[in-house]
Amino acid sequence: MVSALRVLLTGGGSGGPTTPLLALAHTLRQRPSLHPEFLFLGTPQGPERDLVQKAGIEFHSIPSGKLRRYWDVRNFTDPFRVLLGGLIGWQELRKFRPHVVVSAGSFVSVPVAYAARTLGVPQVLLQMDWRPGLANRLMAPVSQVLASHFPETGSALKLADWRQIGPVVRSEILNGDAERANAQFGLDPQRPVLLITGGGQGAQGLNQVVSELCELWLSEFQVVHLTGRGYPPCGNWPEYHAHGFVAEGMGNLLTRADLVISRAGMGIIGELAVLCKDTVLVPLPGTHQEENAAALGRSGAVEVVSQVNLDAQWWSGFRNRWNSGTLGKRLSHVFPEAGNEAFAELVLESVQKRMA
Repeated sequence: MVSALRVLLTGGGSGGPTTPLLALAHTLRQRPSLHPEFLFLGTPQGPERDLVQKAGIEFHSIPSGKLRRYWDVRNFTDPFRVLLGGLIGWQELRKFRPHVVVSAGSFVSVPVAYAARTLGVPQVLLQMDWRPGLANRLMAPVSQVLASHFPETGSALKLADWRQIGPVVRSEILNGDAERANAQFGLDPQRPVLLITGGGQGAQGLNQVVSELCELWLSEFQVVHLTGRGYPPCGNWPEYHAHGFVAEGMGNLLTRADLVISRAGMGIIGELAVLCKDTVLVPLPGTHQEENAAALGRSGAVEVVSQVNLDAQWWSGFRNRWNSGTLGKRLSHVFPEAGNEAFAELVLESVQKRMA
């Protein structure tokens, strides 16, 4: 192995492709003999900059475009942004000289992947969602190895070397403490907690549901509601705790929760699986989240309900059949363990093959 491992991480636009890459960096840092160095290439406006810099990793932004299947005036300018992103990505690669590039999807990664190919730098892809996104489909032909949570998606991308691994989750998720959550969020240790989180993109629609059902939920639960940045609380009820975003203590909060209502991004689903949490998925309409939810719903590992059907009548039926702990056990059987170590091993294998 090299004396100092240099890893270029690329992704962003949302927290979804960012957090597993930061979890990988943390895992590699636990092996001091590697002396790992990291550079993260992301979007100029996305939330990843703050997350990456907080993790002590150097962050550089590059131009990013998007391939849309619908009319948008940006369809005329984005190809030039992609080309510029490829040029800047190539320059960053030449300067940093990474031993490997690792991506978890997003369009900002695509030109970097092709630039890495021209320089002979191996690329490792992480495919989290059940349906491969367009970015990963574009990067697959120039990648060496794929890590996937679902076997169906691994075979769909047709890489010769792909492995199924568990969710790659933040270390704070693995070290959560319910008592610390009680202190941090002002929770009654004797009452169950319902946690509702809409993520960065799906908060607004779910917030409307919360405003309609919260009084019903409060008859049984304390409600912790992550409203999303910039969104106000849905009310001023006792034992309703609203937070725009939890920067620290999310592992504690998830550990404390008895039931979670969430969007269906694989980042949060993986964390819930590792913690064996009973989960109701409300997928963001018209997105890949619907396939994620459907795949897990077929296995009985989660409850799935559309946003328009999440009402008092549906809740009453769910509450009558819900047996606390059962869903969480099923979800943990689908993803029996965190994939942090397995993902790190894949990255190191790709470096060893290049050096051989």
